[in-house]
Amino acid sequence: MASNIAEEKVFTIAEYIEILNAFFKTQAARITGEISECKRAASGHVYFTVKDKESAAVIDAIIWARNYQLCGVTLEVGMEVILTGHPNVYAPSGRLSFVADTVELVGEGALKKAYDELRRALEAEGLFAPERKRVLPDYVQRIGVITSLKGAVIHDFMNNLGRFGFAVAAIDSRVEGAQAAKPLLAAIRQMRGRTAAGGAPADEAIEALVVIRGGGSLESLQAFNNEMLVRAVVDFPVPVIAGIGHDQDVPLMALAADYMASTPTATAHLLSRSWVEAHAKVRAFAGLLNRFPLELQSVRNALDSRWNILVTLFARSLESAKATLALGAQAVKHNDPSRQLALGYSIARRNGRVVRSTAGLSPGDALELTMSDGAVGSVIKEIHHHGKGGENAKARPQKISRGYQSDLGLV
Repeated sequence: MASNIAEEKVFTIAEYIEILNAFFKTQAARITGEISECKRAASGHVYFTVKDKESAAVIDAIIWARNYQLCGVTLEVGMEVILTGHPNVYAPSGRLSFVADTVELVGEGALKKAYDELRRALEAEGLFAPERKRVLPDYVQRIGVITSLKGAVIHDFMNNLGRFGFAVAAIDSRVEGAQAAKPLLAAIRQMRGRTAAGGAPADEAIEALVVIRGGGSLESLQAFNNEMLVRAVVDFPVPVIAGIGHDQDVPLMALAADYMASTPTATAHLLSRSWVEAHAKVRAFAGLLNRFPLELQSVRNALDSRWNILVTLFARSLESAKATLALGAQAVKHNDPSRQLALGYSIARRNGRVVRSTAGLSPGDALELTMSDGAVGSVIKEIHHHGKGGENAKARPQKISRGYQSDLGLV
């Protein structure tokens, strides 16, 4: 078919280069070599030459300013790199170049050096400071997830998330290698639109963002050491959880995230923790409610027992009080003056006061004598004083000290 086109049509140079470039766009590839020349233009685009380490082959390359900033690598002569992109013919000069979308450093040493330099710079800005981190709210319901939806990671995460009514909004993204930086950044920007700050309705806005992937080498995690990605996480409106743990060199995006988890499963448990704790409290309260009737019956039995004891003690106290009152009544009755009056005694009063002794009395004093059936007014005619130890003392009435009638001569 190509030969027929060539025979039937004559192309202009511009048309032919356009056809070539359309074809070249379908020929994306990854190439590796050593940078032999490098120049950054005022526009921010970087023009460089990559040579083959094993032969004299060279190719001119270019990376546009936007992609160069995104790749997070500062190109220098002598660096060994891997370029991902496609060939392109520049029409004004007819020169073939390789248009790189991403640039990766080759070698553990180079990667570690770039990692350490960027980490120190971002740390100095305070992007990893604990006081900058946000607290994950309790009882999160709406979660944004960025990961590859083709692997086992998303299934592990969902299976361990629990059954607490989570609403999960997931965006599929590449998460492997330096090339993943661009789709990851695009996914984060898309997720921003699903936050309340991004304009989403309050009842639909996500409350936390999760970025997860499985384990991997330092090379495979290069996208997560991208400066633009780190800053996007720092500026995200809601707490971010990074489930992209690494044993030694923690990815810079994970350091900037509000929470780090070693695995997708650990990430799911972190989100479910407040719900699990609340569920445990509800179960404990339900158990308490189930035991409440037994506890109530126990209290009732204790109260009944104490009531019976109180009733018994009160009855005993009442009987004792009755006995005491009976003895008191008997004593009162025994000592009642009226009883003495009935026996023939009388009570003498002068001026309303009971006379207890002949002392102070004189003949002619008026007395009132109270008897069992009335009172008699009298006047003292004479007074006989009893001596101590004599005959008259023996005949002295026993109740003189209480004011009863004594040996008085009365008229």
